[in-house]
Amino acid sequence: MKASTVQMLSSAALSASALLIPNLARDDFGAGTWEIGVLVAANSAAVFASSYVFGRFSDVHGRRRILEIGLLLSSITLFLQIFAFDTISLTISRVLVGLCAGIYPSALLAHVYETDKKIGKFSSFGSLGFGIGVFMAGVIGIYYGIFLFSAIIMFIAFAVSLYLPFGKEKMHKVPFFPRDVIKRNYPVYLSVMFRHTGANMIWVIYPLFLVDLGASVLFIGAIYAINAVAQFIFMQFTDRYRSVTLVAVGFIMSIITFPSYTLAEVYWQIIPSQIMIALAWSTLYVGSVKYVMERNEEKGTSAGLLQSALSISAILGALLGGVVAGLYGYEGCMYAATVIAMVGLVIFIIGDRWSRSRPGKDIKAAGQ
Repeated sequence: MKASTVQMLSSAALSASALLIPNLARDDFGAGTWEIGVLVAANSAAVFASSYVFGRFSDVHGRRRILEIGLLLSSITLFLQIFAFDTISLTISRVLVGLCAGIYPSALLAHVYETDKKIGKFSSFGSLGFGIGVFMAGVIGIYYGIFLFSAIIMFIAFAVSLYLPFGKEKMHKVPFFPRDVIKRNYPVYLSVMFRHTGANMIWVIYPLFLVDLGASVLFIGAIYAINAVAQFIFMQFTDRYRSVTLVAVGFIMSIITFPSYTLAEVYWQIIPSQIMIALAWSTLYVGSVKYVMERNEEKGTSAGLLQSALSISAILGALLGGVVAGLYGYEGCMYAATVIAMVGLVIFIIGDRWSRSRPGKDIKAAGQ
């Protein structure tokens, strides 16, 4: 339960902090769509680098130390966002947040899997935290207040982490470039990177899209919260299903949901799509985590690489989303995301079948 609490609080802190960054950059600092894309991409690039390095560190040097350091530094950098005064300083602060936020998730995830293997229920608390965070951001509404709230919540997560029961940890020898881990898991890494690139093309402009549909800041927080609560509910049931099945369902639901956003004419009509995308992400994320955990002893490394793949997609999606939105509007991003998700599904199906045809050495868990 302590691990789930850490997951919930840290997720709440990061989501609250990130929700209105595009609005702050545009409305207070005068940033254009392209600049907002770069800002979001810079944060994701920092998470990518940090996740890659510290996922491996958690296997080599132990999970407790990495987890505690990451949470504490994240609290400090979230607080420092208060002092941003223009687009450049805001970008620097978001890079620092990204570097610290990428340190701890792989260590926490590996610890949970090694303890009870209930990834779905654990992940659901991340979604619940996300909902709490974005809702509170909408309620607070003032940027410096949101950043202060995020920093305090993250520090509480750090305090709770000090009481997690790690016991004697098993260390692993992992090369800096873990070729074998990548080879075993590339069907998920590559396909999810494609799907999430499309998703992030939408998310980078999503708060602006909602505002232009007539949504208030409070409604933006509420609509994200609806998505998060739905994820929390859906993830409760995911542990019973095979990883491959969950990933496939996640792709199919994404392909259905992305173009549905274009049907909304007023802000409240977006609610059904938010519930659909919650099912898509719940199955895709839990399925992907189970896929890599079941196939690898180097669980911190494999989880870190999955987070890195998501971060790469966030970089590409933010940059592409800013450009495509500028050229073709919001609907252009949504249709492009649909096509990219289709490509991801094809990559997963072909890659997984190919990996199954190889000697059993590449697949460490039977029945996957």
